[in-house]
Amino acid sequence: MDCEESIFLFEDQWRREGRRWIAGVDEAGRGPLAGPVTAAAVMLPGDLDPHALAGVRDSKQLNESERERLYELIVNTAASYAVAHATPREIDALDIRKASLLAMKRAVEKLSPAPDYVLVDGRDYPDLDIPGEAVIKGDQKSLAVGAASILAKVTRDRMMDSLHARHPQYGLDRHKGYPTQYHRDALMLFGASAIHRKTFAHVPAADYLPPVSPEFREMVQRLEAAKSGEEFSELRGKLESLNLAERERSHLQRRIDYAMEAMKKAMRLYRPASVDVGADKETFALKYMQRKGYRLWDRNFHCREGEIDLVFNRDSLIVFVEVKSRSSKKFGMPYEAVTAAKRRKIIRAAERYLYERGLLDGWDIRYDIISILAPKNQTPQIEHFEDAFRVEGELEGF
Repeated sequence: MDCEESIFLFEDQWRREGRRWIAGVDEAGRGPLAGPVTAAAVMLPGDLDPHALAGVRDSKQLNESERERLYELIVNTAASYAVAHATPREIDALDIRKASLLAMKRAVEKLSPAPDYVLVDGRDYPDLDIPGEAVIKGDQKSLAVGAASILAKVTRDRMMDSLHARHPQYGLDRHKGYPTQYHRDALMLFGASAIHRKTFAHVPAADYLPPVSPEFREMVQRLEAAKSGEEFSELRGKLESLNLAERERSHLQRRIDYAMEAMKKAMRLYRPASVDVGADKETFALKYMQRKGYRLWDRNFHCREGEIDLVFNRDSLIVFVEVKSRSSKKFGMPYEAVTAAKRRKIIRAAERYLYERGLLDGWDIRYDIISILAPKNQTPQIEHFEDAFRVEGELEGF
């Protein structure tokens, strides 16, 4: 059995023994110097087709956008899920191992209904009155544990982004509390905050007094007041004339860079690029298909041969959907953009998808186009072309 199969089938052995509700549990945040350790517990429906959560694996192997996409898919698919935390003070009092187990216990106890069996990632099992086991690399062997890994990671990252607004000097939105050089330098320049783990290496004692220069303190105040790119650029220029310690200068330079990057990101969100607009229309198409009774299996599948916007399933049918949108009819209807070359790429990518997931036999395959005309400030008009093209028609003589 290969890894792709095992992540889907690991729980089946327990269901065959009559255990209906099997919870997967994982945590995030053992290594950071700041913030809580967060645990998630997930119970998936027993009749869930494993391909509905294709792509779920250890959250550390996924980028941020992949985790966010899968997070929404998991919470909409799970029979029950829960998230819990252990605070920095609990971590200091108990140690990180015990605090992690405490967060896991809290997450499991919030599930409803209560699980019959619990699979926990790692070597240790929390203090639960429920049978279960610890599974080394469980997030790579169990679909439920892999899902819990993603929920824990995304939830904790969102918390650290919120904490950044209260403690901007540490850069929590970038490193999420982990001991990067920037974070360690910030601790030596500002001391520890209430959210830091006082028993961890690199975290100064409560009575530590940062030896910083008046010029550094003034620059920090000006940075906190700066609102525009011009102000940040002016402060970057002023750095050249200041007599600062190396750690002070390095921190300020990177903080200005981070602030300007954040401003550019905010502008992209305010004025989304075409790819962002396209993703929004994909969500519109996704919900449309779900209302028609289709189950989402995958979104934005990429491979060397091409890409697939959406993959759905209903009974023995697998549907590959290409989503096209336009804001006006000036250059034709959206579906007209699905050219012959594009259709061939979709078919090749679909063949790769079926091969990688072991779906070559026993399935009916259909290729659809969803066309969305979305004039500004008007309700989008959607057209669904079922069986829009076929393999034999597109690849004949190619």
